[in-house]
Amino acid sequence: MTIRYVLMFSILSIFSIASFSQTQKDTIFAVEALTPVVIDGSASDACWAKAEWKPINQVWIPYNAKMAAGDFEGKYKVAWDGSYLYLLVEIVDDMISDDYTNPLQNWWEDDCLEIFLDENRSMKDHLNNNNAFAYHISTKYDAIDLNASGGGVNYKNNIKVVMDTIADHTYLWEVAIKVYDASFSLANPEASRVTLTPKKLMGLTVAYCDNDQTTKRENFIGSMYMTSATANDNYITANYFGSLLLKANQNGTSASEGKFISRKLVNLYPNPVQNQIRIERLNSASDKMIVEIHSMTGALVKSQSVNGMNEMLEISDLRAGMYLLTILSDQYKQTERIIKR
Repeated sequence: MTIRYVLMFSILSIFSIASFSQTQKDTIFAVEALTPVVIDGSASDACWAKAEWKPINQVWIPYNAKMAAGDFEGKYKVAWDGSYLYLLVEIVDDMISDDYTNPLQNWWEDDCLEIFLDENRSMKDHLNNNNAFAYHISTKYDAIDLNASGGGVNYKNNIKVVMDTIADHTYLWEVAIKVYDASFSLANPEASRVTLTPKKLMGLTVAYCDNDQTTKRENFIGSMYMTSATANDNYITANYFGSLLLKANQNGTSASEGKFISRKLVNLYPNPVQNQIRIERLNSASDKMIVEIHSMTGALVKSQSVNGMNEMLEISDLRAGMYLLTILSDQYKQTERIIKR
């Protein structure tokens, strides 16, 4: 390959990184905390310096509404260790409201941080069961979700949380979450507690209920793109939760840099490709796979989980050029060059 073509591919790769934006299926990578995080409402723990901010900027209710300047801004980071999933969330909110003294009454109407968590990214129903959780975390640190009978239940013992004011109308929430599988029971929660490990794939979405000192929630803002038809469905199903992968270290590398055995896992076509590439899973691949696309300079520009036998990967947001596409399945990987037109 001539120097001219190497330079051309490098330039195209730079543009592709700049054009990459978060979509519903993009995977968030959680950094590993090498020491337990102190939940004190600050960003002083070493893991937070390694973690990347992700936006909370999709207005679900009213759908796609334009919020007034200063009304709300939000962003979050994720970390983990064997015992907890950690979140650091910075919220700018011009008015904080907590009008309902009973935490089990209209808990979604007050200002609250909402964390949707699916332990094994099941993408299944959780309306009246514990297949996944929708923690509504209040300014008083209650954590409310629906129970099996359709009423509210306070899961405050499932979390540790501290919120601190760090500037005018600016609040830093630090949260540690115990992770449980679908067999969770309030009678014996520790029996279903999950020890977190590297390469674990989970479902996660972060949201905020914004109440500007009224008795009703004015806005509901989330971290993931949702359609108008599904914008308020995350408390019912985990199907739309974002994808979270636990990284094994804090050096900024992607999951594909672990020790994997090369094996053909899928068929990819067409190649060259314009907007969508079909991923046809072979029998040697597990049900859950991760697709990573890297530029020719090695930068990770897209990551997506794949669960079906045949799925279409949308790459219309990438610039034209050559990329490396890697499929990860258990301890195996497959890497192919693709050309985006």
